Amino acid sequence: MHQPIQRTLDLSRVVASRQALQSVPAPLAKRLSILPVMVSAEGELHVVMANEEDDLALSQLEAQVALPVRVDRATNPEKIPSLLRRYYPERNRGEGTPLGVLEEIVNRAILYRSSDIHLDPESQAGVVRMRIDGLMRQERTMTQDALNELTSAIKVSSGLDIAEKRVPQDGQLTMTLHGEEISMRVATVPTLYGEKTTLRILATESVAAELASLDALGMSDRHHEIFQTTLGYSHGVILLSGPTGSGKTTTLYAALRHLKEPGTLHILSIEDPVEIPLDGINQIRVDSERVSFARALRSTLRHDPDVIMIGEIRDAETADIAVKSALTGHLVLSTLHANDSVGVVSRLLNLGVAPELVNSALRLVIAQRLVRKPCPHCMRWKNAEPSERLLFGWPTGEEIPIPVPLGCPLCHETGYAGRLGLYEMIPMDNTLREMIRLGESEEKMARYAFEKLHLPTLRNDGADKIRQGKTTLAEVQRVAFQMEW
Repeated sequence: MHQPIQRTLDLSRVVASRQALQSVPAPLAKRLSILPVMVSAEGELHVVMANEEDDLALSQLEAQVALPVRVDRATNPEKIPSLLRRYYPERNRGEGTPLGVLEEIVNRAILYRSSDIHLDPESQAGVVRMRIDGLMRQERTMTQDALNELTSAIKVSSGLDIAEKRVPQDGQLTMTLHGEEISMRVATVPTLYGEKTTLRILATESVAAELASLDALGMSDRHHEIFQTTLGYSHGVILLSGPTGSGKTTTLYAALRHLKEPGTLHILSIEDPVEIPLDGINQIRVDSERVSFARALRSTLRHDPDVIMIGEIRDAETADIAVKSALTGHLVLSTLHANDSVGVVSRLLNLGVAPELVNSALRLVIAQRLVRKPCPHCMRWKNAEPSERLLFGWPTGEEIPIPVPLGCPLCHETGYAGRLGLYEMIPMDNTLREMIRLGESEEKMARYAFEKLHLPTLRNDGADKIRQGKTTLAEVQRVAFQMEW
């Protein structure tokens, strides 16, 4: 008899547990199109099926596994065949060879939606770590000899000098796994115990598809309106700030997709490197050692673009050309290293851009951070404590439910699955332009923006998303509480 459906799972946000995968032989899982997901605390095997009504397939599974089976519904069952190929990969290379081990590690990283793979030599062994949802997690250990062999295989595949182990090297590696092309930036650096290798996984097709629109970024309605309105300007500069790994590039790509939809604009991007290929946009890859952003930008202007995206403004020359480009009828989008939104203005001025040019060209400054989302399968609600209310200025006379991450096999006991953005946006108005002209302090500009105009700070945005169950108090404290005015 068909088991009752337990819950609904988004397969893009679930990582099947090893215990569940080991409970079902690969040939059986693939033949029945059934993906094992987790083994519950009660000892039940939870699975998702390509066809939930296939009682015969379910009966065959129950007859061949030692655990009671429960069926969960998948919101995207079409992903089951490709996930089965990833979770039960065919061994195309010799098992245990360096390239085979690399494929296994990268495959696992894709399933975890990891952004980076770190191969770290330590005193006793080599350690493989992955950055998942912004935080590091140890994946496995291996002998130093095995790590050295793996490092050599990566260097050969990415065109690095295998004999040179005393200086840092950078390269790029592309591999095809289960029909999907995976591109990675490779960096090596000598350490006390040997070479450390970091692989930055550039966005895969599946991840890029999920972030194809502004709606997928997690902006509030107000921030979405501000951003979309500014993207409609024919000229000006939009600048994003935030630390490495805060999602700035993802926001820029979503903006480019939004701008290219009508098909009436000529859009160019200058990037180092090009992280996601986008049809309909001319993407230019620069090598900072040979061709600077400034030189590429100067050349780009000869091609009459309507919109220019610059991966990062790193120097005074690039900043000056970007601002002047905006004044000659181009919409310019870029990133700039600053601690917060108003800090972007100071950073432009510190780079030597004249205040009158900043006044005329700057349209919008944005600070952004990424926070983890609570796992929907184990999240619980509790009433905020008095101390927690005080942190966000929440009223004391009413119950305020906030989410608590507990941890379950579906999120590998972390309590979190996926991330979304926190935003702080300041559109330029005449008062702010006058403050820039007069050389007013960041604090005064911030007080005007956040107190008089009532624009949401990162903390405000985080507080709203906590109450909506989109993130947790601990996450907002982790990324947004350094920014006070």
